[in-house]
Amino acid sequence: MIDQLIIGEKASYADFSASVASRTIGLPAKKVIKETVPFSNKTYDFSGINGEVYWEERELEYVFEILADNPQMLEDQKQAFADWIMNVEEEQIFDPFIPDYHFIGTYSEMDFEDDETLIKTTATVTFTAYPYKIANHPSVSVYSIAAGATAAVLAQNQSSHRILPTLEVDGSVRIEYNGVTFTASAGTYSSETFMLDPGANVLTVTNQSDAECSLKISFTEEVF
Repeated sequence: MIDQLIIGEKASYADFSASVASRTIGLPAKKVIKETVPFSNKTYDFSGINGEVYWEERELEYVFEILADNPQMLEDQKQAFADWIMNVEEEQIFDPFIPDYHFIGTYSEMDFEDDETLIKTTATVTFTAYPYKIANHPSVSVYSIAAGATAAVLAQNQSSHRILPTLEVDGSVRIEYNGVTFTASAGTYSSETFMLDPGANVLTVTNQSDAECSLKISFTEEVF
């Protein structure tokens, strides 16, 4: 298997003969929000004031190797590769060695280093990316609740942080979770007052309809 990076509709090796020699996947730094008290040694840290810590962008560094038949061909391949990489702006970056997830990243910088033969070069590329890896496919769960019944629904969030789910119902329901009550008729809903915590979330769902109804909960997992 050739080690390559896939961005948009192109792949580094298949389209530019650039194989991945090494990768450094950085972790994001914490966003620190502190305030000092005048005429005091006291400092308050508000970084987690909303009940969750927030993060800076993460850095991705990939080292590619490009091999050509002659020096002129190498220059042509370097130019084509640079035209592709340097135009990456908020795109999905797929690394086959990190299955099931992708990054959202933007080109930052790149350097080429040719070897003495002038038919091989090493390209070191840096991207800045969204702090979390994003699942390639959404997590979808469907639950059926009998008419007039109340059921405990388990929604499992494998993400590293709270997630905003999409709720889709085909009847009238009342959902209680974490002290929040959400009432909805048939339709699709998403509200930032209704977030799923990491791990197991137990929702109390009451079907207020005269017939069985279904509740679909979907979201995209994001992990470090």
